[in-house]
Amino acid sequence: MNGRSLRIKTKAKTPLFFRRRIIVLLGILALVSFSVYQFGGPSNSTIQIVESGVKQPSEEEEYINDSIKELDEELGVELQETVFDYERSNATFFTLARNDDLKGILSAIRSVEERFNHNYHYDWVFANDETFTQEFIQLTSGAVSGNPTYVKIPKEFWSYPSWIDQDLAADVRDQMEADNIKYGNSESYRHMCRFNSGFFYKLPAMQKYRYYWRVEPDISFNCNIDYDLFKYMESNNKVYGFTMAPYEIHTTVLSLWSVVQNFTTSYPQYVSDDNNSELLTDDEGETFNMCHFWSNFEIGDMDFYRTEAYEDFFEYIDYSGGIYYERWGDAPIHTMAAAFLLDKDQVHYVDNTGYYHSPNGQCPINAEIREKLECDCSPEYDYNWSDDSCIPLYYEINNMEMPDEVSGFSGLKTHKYGKENSNPIVKAGFDVIS
Repeated sequence: MNGRSLRIKTKAKTPLFFRRRIIVLLGILALVSFSVYQFGGPSNSTIQIVESGVKQPSEEEEYINDSIKELDEELGVELQETVFDYERSNATFFTLARNDDLKGILSAIRSVEERFNHNYHYDWVFANDETFTQEFIQLTSGAVSGNPTYVKIPKEFWSYPSWIDQDLAADVRDQMEADNIKYGNSESYRHMCRFNSGFFYKLPAMQKYRYYWRVEPDISFNCNIDYDLFKYMESNNKVYGFTMAPYEIHTTVLSLWSVVQNFTTSYPQYVSDDNNSELLTDDEGETFNMCHFWSNFEIGDMDFYRTEAYEDFFEYIDYSGGIYYERWGDAPIHTMAAAFLLDKDQVHYVDNTGYYHSPNGQCPINAEIREKLECDCSPEYDYNWSDDSCIPLYYEINNMEMPDEVSGFSGLKTHKYGKENSNPIVKAGFDVIS
């Protein structure tokens, strides 16, 4: 069964109820380092700590969860057995964060819960290449309305593969730093891009889920999302969803297009006959126009990543070395996969969310929609219909009707990295796969 039933219960909460619960919870806190109970959340809320990809529940975790279940049974006088039943999709939020991202992720959680998840209580998986601190677990577990899981990423998912020349990779980083390329000198950024491209969905904590929704620190949704987006994806056979499509920094993906073209030539059986590859090139495949789906917001079906087609695609990308010898991001990698391997109608543009990730934001340009969704944003700062966005091209190649308000819309003007220098350039010592 893909879905899970969410049963919301209400209980009579008397002064005695609160006094007894507080006394018991204080006793629990005296014995362990964190509490996982959240008033107002699902009555079966639990917390899981996962080290190196393998769940290792501690005695303290088990004690907390057992104690809360006993309290629910003993203290609550149920007035209404069921307010409503809701069959959720088999889905979770997914956040890659470090301990010092706490402030930013709490802000993001508040936005997601307020604008969407307070209605559905979907789970949340947090992943870190280091062990999460007690403070991070305490505060985030109290902020989410679903069940949180905390994962320490295994080293093999966050390190160099054996075929990478680390001295050459270091030389490339030094040169990119000299060229003032964003994240050009960051080793951890490249590990992150590789993890997000080919490993996050392999974490044991993610195996039980089919759909994921990626949430990063400091993002916000400035409009209500008044429908279950996971359910929409499932019901409409959507595999990959995005909300922004800017231009990539061309100096980070100099050889990516060449490698992907070689892959599609070598594995034509994986390429969809009705694909979105027109979005990525303006000259019938000669060069990459830098359009890509911004992956800091993405919602998708992990069964796609688990297919032979995507596994072969990622291995081809990974073995080419461009993640480390250039600075290929997970966003263009996911974009290439979705554009070539999926049918057009399996890719979904998620509109009208008021999504913001610095420096770009999306805001409905239709006034009625903004009012209906209680948006707290101005279309003046909408990025998606600006001159620097690939959304108009996406609409064109998918034969979608443009919003009436687009005519004459100027939108936000930002720096456009553009299409120049998108031809493949081979770094010294870096051979593009043929």
